Amino acid sequence: MGGFSRLVAASLLLAVAAGGVSSFALAQQQAKAPEEKPEDYPDGPNRLDTFTYCTGCHGFKVVAAQGQSRERWNDTLDFMVTRHKMIDPPAELRGQILDYLAEAFPERRQPGGWKNPFQ
Repeated sequence: MGGFSRLVAASLLLAVAAGGVSSFALAQQQAKAPEEKPEDYPDGPNRLDTFTYCTGCHGFKVVAAQGQSRERWNDTLDFMVTRHKMIDPPAELRGQILDYLAEAFPERRQPGGWKNPFQ
């Protein structure tokens, strides 16, 4: 195989490989995570308002993965307002959001610290 033939073969091989990579990248872009719905989370008063407010910036799974006291949820909202420039909800809405979060995603730690499960 001459130099020109090798160059053509190498170019063809690169083109095929690049086409495979871009096809894979396109398939990855088209695959979407399942859409979150308020109904996916614990029922309770203010679920829809809380879901709507929180998902304006991030997925609700970020919220659902946490368990905090009402005070800690309030601190979290303060942090997001201060650090991430989230719009501070009006007092009544903030109270409703905190009610839902504290009820649906309460603090998970047991009082008294860690307990050995083998005792």
